[in-house]
Amino acid sequence: MARNTLRLDTSGFEEMLRKLDSLGGDVKNAVSNALIQSAETITEDTEEAMLAANLPAGGRYSTGTTRESIVRDQQVQWEGLIGSVPVGFDFSKPGAGGYLITGTPRMQPNRALNRMYKQKRYMNQIQKDMGEVIMDYVIEKMEGD
Repeated sequence: MARNTLRLDTSGFEEMLRKLDSLGGDVKNAVSNALIQSAETITEDTEEAMLAANLPAGGRYSTGTTRESIVRDQQVQWEGLIGSVPVGFDFSKPGAGGYLITGTPRMQPNRALNRMYKQKRYMNQIQKDMGEVIMDYVIEKMEGD
């Protein structure tokens, strides 16, 4: 399966999830929807970053194997109360996803992938979007469905 290269701190959601639970809301469904929407956004952005214009040498040497290794399975996997969704590249498949993210001594990283997977700004936006999804569930429950 894919090795997670993105880490998202969800400790800020605990209070919202407690509030939703106290209102009798479906916490698991809210978390699942937030995770799925975030995974879809990350997948779309990863696919866009893999366009030839963003690749080294304009994609001249691209065979498409890295694009095929993008994780597109957006099913939430639950282990007890912890939900997760794989995103990014499946490093068990052939491809150069890791090299494109970080670069090599002879190759600059793919700027779009590096921005997504290594800089905090992108993940902060994903976290904000997830918070909005969960907050919508809280507001909907407070208004009485």
